[in-house]
Amino acid sequence: MAEKADTVLPAPAATAADLDKTETGRADVMEIKHYEHAANEATDREHKMTVREAFRTHPMAVVWSMLFCVCIIMDGYDSDLITNLYGLPSFKRKYGFLFEGEYTVSAPWQTAFAMSSPVGRVLGGGLQGHVAEAFGRKMTLIGCLLLLTGFVFLTFFAPSNAVLLVGEMLCGTIWGILSSLAPTYASEVCPLRLRDILTAYVNLCWSIGQLLASGVLAGYVGNLTEWAYRIPFALQWIWPVLILSFIPWAPESPYWLVRKGRMDEAEKALRRLASGCADPDADARAMLALVQRTNERELEYQASSSYVECFKGTNLRRTEVSAMAWAIQILCGLSLPFYAVVFFEQAGFPAQQAFNMNVGMTALGFVGTCISFFLIPRFGRRTLYFGGLLFLTGLMLLIGFLGIPTNNTSVTNAVAGLLILWFFVYFLTVGPVAYVIFTETSSTRLRGHTVAIALIAYSTLGIIYNVASPYLINGTEANLGPKTGLVYGSISLLCCFWCYFRLPECKNRTFEELDIMFERKVPTRQFKDYVIEQ
Repeated sequence: MAEKADTVLPAPAATAADLDKTETGRADVMEIKHYEHAANEATDREHKMTVREAFRTHPMAVVWSMLFCVCIIMDGYDSDLITNLYGLPSFKRKYGFLFEGEYTVSAPWQTAFAMSSPVGRVLGGGLQGHVAEAFGRKMTLIGCLLLLTGFVFLTFFAPSNAVLLVGEMLCGTIWGILSSLAPTYASEVCPLRLRDILTAYVNLCWSIGQLLASGVLAGYVGNLTEWAYRIPFALQWIWPVLILSFIPWAPESPYWLVRKGRMDEAEKALRRLASGCADPDADARAMLALVQRTNERELEYQASSSYVECFKGTNLRRTEVSAMAWAIQILCGLSLPFYAVVFFEQAGFPAQQAFNMNVGMTALGFVGTCISFFLIPRFGRRTLYFGGLLFLTGLMLLIGFLGIPTNNTSVTNAVAGLLILWFFVYFLTVGPVAYVIFTETSSTRLRGHTVAIALIAYSTLGIIYNVASPYLINGTEANLGPKTGLVYGSISLLCCFWCYFRLPECKNRTFEELDIMFERKVPTRQFKDYVIEQ
């Protein structure tokens, strides 16, 4: 059983009416009323605050959450790097074989390389819940970055396919921890009005990583030396050094500190995060009361902070929503754009043009995520996520149908254009909104574990899709090419039905309010307009 964190103003053992019979009782009642008043005041302030006020009053919350999320750039960079290295002539010559007069990486090795990071992410996701809860968000990040610096050596110097595979898997383990750690930290340090923007910023970092990888590979496609693929690996050393230069001064998550009973440190962290407020001390004390009350409420329904608790009672529904929100990123067909260079080359585009098109596609993903910062606060989570998924499903099915005719240049160009449009819409809707959904749907005490489960679901499906995609697309195997869209589009259609019946709208809800709504088993489509009285 987890030990219950001490509170600044502990709940009474008897009722207020009984306590009021003595002087001590009256004092205790006054303290409890003050505690509740402070928590209610913080809730009201969270709801009344505008986005502009939130940026002005919580500047350091923005700075530290953005710095934590920068580590996701490495994840996005590697996700785009390893699968598109297959189109690099020097990489194919080093790790491939001759086929009909040209070097190519075999489908089994393409599959192995593509699934190495997802396998590592599954392992990292499982570790993250325990490690981050034991050592805190900040120390976990520092430890991971130090380990990653060493693991990159394996990929840079890999003399064989097997060594490269092991290096990618070890790096993937670290990225699995960081991918769930960064959005968790961002959701716990920022105010309500910035929660959606700063958690969606995780997806922006991911798209920045993809854009950097695409640009680097496009720049080296004409280089036939080993440095064409070694330098892209070496660039991954930049980010740990950059982040480690600042992160030691970051405040720890107040929610984690409260769970550990370190109230003074939690109040100090909240004061630093709200440094732009007119009265940071008063704001920190009120917010601490809300954090404590949220923690106390969750303690009533959770015996411990463990993975088992994620599948009990109302937490099962929260785990389902969190896991599906992230898993649908894969289920809707994201692995197809990951093989964009190979896809474009098979469609008949020259290697240089295929890499340039990939750069343009990832640039549109970056733009789409930036636009989503304005759309998410306006339209909410459910509307944008569900609407975007419907549109993506239609595009994927259209790509599949257009792939049925063969040797048609106009159709080939249309398919390439639709794939680029699909990528843009994904980063406008499903991509960034998923991060908002799974970080706020989970309870605060189980957030690290729930997000880890969601990451495991995402990565496991990524493994399955990365195994299947090379065989579906590769000219030496099934050679479906664009017709792969029919397969992914059909699965995406099933996901649309899940969204309609199961995805709640959590816009403008504090973590305490979400606890109450899930405890009361509010129906999915009533979340948006449900009224909670203090």
